[in-house]
Amino acid sequence: MPLTRTTTLRLIKIAIIAVVAIIIIAYAIARSLNYARGPKINLVEPANGATVSSPTVDLIGTIERAHNLTINGNSVPIDELGNFKQTIVVFPGINRLTLLATDQFDRNTETDIVIVGTNN
Repeated sequence: MPLTRTTTLRLIKIAIIAVVAIIIIAYAIARSLNYARGPKINLVEPANGATVSSPTVDLIGTIERAHNLTINGNSVPIDELGNFKQTIVVFPGINRLTLLATDQFDRNTETDIVIVGTNN
């Protein structure tokens, strides 16, 4: 097949359409991967195994790709950016906390932390 002006223009048009389609598909896949990963909990403070001498401690952190967070079964308010701050009563001895984040597809991720209370 000889390469005429019409054939060349047709090949360029097909190549441009293919490149645009590939870019759209790659963008859709990249945006969808976050939802495929499920929720994530990032606890800023206190650290796991921290020793606390006060009767309360603030649990501070963020959640990603989740719309609900509970600590030991109690719902925790989160803001639009996924930040949370919850004051927890610390009893003397070992305090176990379970943080559970749920996304819109009912997938869960769980983080367990231990806080040691030394208050009298």
